[in-house]
Amino acid sequence: MQTIYAFELLENANPNLYSKSLQNNIQSVNNLYVYLLFFIREICNEVDNMAKIKAEKLLPTDEDLNYSTKILSNSIVQGLNHNEAYQKELKKSALSGKLDEVIVRHLYQKMIDSEVYQQYILSEKNFDLEEDRKVIDYLLDEIILPDELFQEHIEDLFPNWEDDAGFVLEAVRQLVKKSKDEIKLHTNKPSVKSKVLELASFADSLYQKVIESKEEMMIKIEPFLKNWEVERIAVLDLIIIRMALIEFLDFPTIPTKVTINEYVDIAKDYSTPKSGDFVNGVLDKMMKNMLKNGLILKEGRGLNDK
Repeated sequence: MQTIYAFELLENANPNLYSKSLQNNIQSVNNLYVYLLFFIREICNEVDNMAKIKAEKLLPTDEDLNYSTKILSNSIVQGLNHNEAYQKELKKSALSGKLDEVIVRHLYQKMIDSEVYQQYILSEKNFDLEEDRKVIDYLLDEIILPDELFQEHIEDLFPNWEDDAGFVLEAVRQLVKKSKDEIKLHTNKPSVKSKVLELASFADSLYQKVIESKEEMMIKIEPFLKNWEVERIAVLDLIIIRMALIEFLDFPTIPTKVTINEYVDIAKDYSTPKSGDFVNGVLDKMMKNMLKNGLILKEGRGLNDK
């Protein structure tokens, strides 16, 4: 939707450039996942940097010499430091050079000052997977995410952070929860790789069909806009309706009900306060009319709503 909106704002825009931008946005979800893990790793690794500084003091104190580096043996941190698959993903993303070390040190200080961290390093349990997971979860949810400097940094690097954060954070939490002897990267799973390829193909196909069929779709839509002047309808609402129509007509495995629900939610989140009801009303009328006339053909049971 955002790509189509941006493309149609400009006259004589090159559709291929926007198609490439769309694919880059899909890839950025994976890069965000890799970068969040990198950020967690580097905050923990700052403990090693600090331990070396303290040990190299001319007159180190007992506290300096006994500075705890326990978190470096944390199973998640170990995995992020040594897992070859993760190193390849990090290198491929080319994001390691984007790290803001000032923010890393700032968050490191907040981490080591916290009661949860102090309890972790003072615990006599070593190589305790459950404790390892809890301290990383705490670092992510209570130290990193609420921090304003981090929020500004991540939004600068990933403009779609607000849209993608929920999905990516769940993936990070699942990695922490399910990793045991080694970290389990989602990007390594054949099912995830296949899903990303499927998503990229679907997104490109939907984008191409929507921009190529604009005039045809508007002819279909206008009869259902009684009491509405097309020029006064929010541009995003019309784009959303066009996208839904393409899913009705050209994507036989997507249930009509799913299409309507998804696009109504998008309208509520991104368009005007009344857009959800407007889009829902128009799509419901169009769906019923098109089903009646045999224009919507879905594969499998229960995919047509009558």
